Formats: sequence, structure tokens, C-alpha cells
Amino acid sequence: MIRGHIDLATRARVEGWIHSDRVPLAGARVLAFHDETCVGGGRVDVFRQDLADAGLGDGCVGFGFPVALRSDQDPRVLDVRLEGGTLLLKQGACALSPREAMGADRRRQGRDPAALSWMLARGWLDQRRHDALRGLARFGAHPLQLQIERRGRDVASVCDEVALEAADLIEFHVHTAIDCEIREDVRPADLAAIRREVRASFPFSPPVIGLWAPGPHHLDLVEGSHLADGEAEPGAGVEYAFGGRTLLLADLDAAIGFRGGDASTPFTAFVPCRPEERP
Repeated sequence: MIRGHIDLATRARVEGWIHSDRVPLAGARVLAFHDETCVGGGRVDVFRQDLADAGLGDGCVGFGFPVALRSDQDPRVLDVRLEGGTLLLKQGACALSPREAMGADRRRQGRDPAALSWMLARGWLDQRRHDALRGLARFGAHPLQLQIERRGRDVASVCDEVALEAADLIEFHVHTAIDCEIREDVRPADLAAIRREVRASFPFSPPVIGLWAPGPHHLDLVEGSHLADGEAEPGAGVEYAFGGRTLLLADLDAAIGFRGGDASTPFTAFVPCRPEERP
């Protein structure tokens, strides 16, 4: 007889246990599925003292591994299967949690280093996208050096090309199709309102946008502060440059400040929105 249970299922991770009275399953591979799409995998290699005390073998019956769900995929319908077998573990009672109660879990869904490495290994991400998403998850910002030709081109055409780069990475970040709105003449004071807009459109994703300008700009960002909301004092944190051939992806949950002339100079923001929300 094979028994098991899914103890935890979020957009970032699945945990549980599985045990066979006849065949040891330690080291066996298990896969997580959303409907018929595989979204993660791991091995039965976690020792559980509570299950050992309950007489389930030597207690090495647990599993836990990252999963990668799109924003429209519900973790409550995840199931876990033994690779190559017909056994399927479905979840028992499920409960909805209010968005504000999700805390840090909302920010790391499918974006923690283990999940990103898993997607890289499966070929779901290339190295460039992996590094950008990992930098965003770890620091709250990631600068990208763009291979674009600017000579003989007007600012609008260059901006459109940069917007395509921003849209590609933000789409991977939110795990769903987006439109990318180009907003010109944005000033630092506008970022709070943009943050609210992005969080309303993508409530299960950190509010990431792209920043760019024809000329050099700088901002100060307190790395890691996207995991604890706050504002940065001018000169605090780490200086990030953007503009020209540099696109900056920034998590607006981070503490961001501008200093000197950058505090009053406008720039361009690439803001994700759902296609149906586009004016």
C-alpha cells in the first residue's frame, strides 16, 4: 500500500511525504503537475521524525522542491506523482489566504534561486534572463547592458527597441503575457503611483518596471529592501545607473531615492499592464 500527503503547495514550493509498505521510496523522483503540465520535480529524501515515530519506515519519506507557476495557475490544484508510475497525490482541504497575508511568499513565487536554477536547467530560461531575474530577486534591481545601435537613429526608435527588451524580461518575471506601456517624462514622485498600479494589475508578482533615458541617470537603491517596504534617503544604498545603452529593471517595493539633478530630471518608465487594461 502506498500512502502520502501534500503538506504545502504554494506558487513557489511543494512539500509533503510518500511511503510504500512494500517498496522503499527513498531517492525516488516525484513530479508536481498543474493539470497535465509538469511545473517542478524533486526526490524523496527528507527525513521526517514525526513519520518515523508513526512507523513509516525509517522516516526518510518526505519531499520538498521548488515549482514555477504562471500567475494564472492556481497552486490549490497541484498534484504530485511518482515518476513513471500511476500514483497521484491530490491535495486535501484547501483554504484561500488574503493577498496581504502572503507576505514575503508573494515576492518569491517562482523567483527564488532554487526555482530559477531549476528553470534554467530545464531550458525554460536562458542565462541572460536567469541572471536578470536572480538579480531582481536578490537585490531588487538589475542593470542590463543593451546591444543597440544608436548612431543615426532618433530617440523614439531607440526607446521602442529598449521597451521590447524590458517587456521580454518583465513578462518572464510576472509569468504571463503583458503589454508594456511606454511612459515618458516620469519623475521620481510618480513612482509611488506606478507601484500601486502594477501591484493592482499583478497582485501575485513584485511590482517591477524598466527605467531608461537617452542620457545618463542615477538612483540609489537599498539592496534587499524590496523584502521590507521603505523609502531611501538621498545618498543611501547602492548607486545604479541607467540610460543610454543601460536598461534598469527595478522592483518598486525597494527603497529608492534620487539625488541632485536626478531628483528633478524626467526619464522613461516601461510599465507592465494586462492587455485588456491597455487604453
